[in-house]
Amino acid sequence: VNLSQVQPDVAVTGMADGSVQGSFAFDENEITQVLLDVVDVTEDNGLKLPREFGLLVKQSLYFDRYLKILAPNLDVAADARLVGLGGDSSANGAPPQLNGEAPNGDVAVDVVA
Repeated sequence: VNLSQVQPDVAVTGMADGSVQGSFAFDENEITQVLLDVVDVTEDNGLKLPREFGLLVKQSLYFDRYLKILAPNLDVAADARLVGLGGDSSANGAPPQLNGEAPNGDVAVDVVA
């Protein structure tokens, strides 16, 4: 499966207050095939993915499965505990954004070693 062939399901909803809300989803089988293709390409070219890559993928799949079972209607992106992480937060006292500046002047920088 070519990554450009993975088709997202996009839904846009007009809210009563005039705002617009959007969501998208991907077919799990297509994403799984893309990950397997990535592994095949690395092996075919003599590269070895770190063990942590496999663990990260497994944990994200477990998290997604448990989320669907325990809280099927939960929108993780709209969760109040995540508001302001990487997005534009204009409320006073909002947590600083990653690699950005909060309205109060605090700066958070994500450092990768």
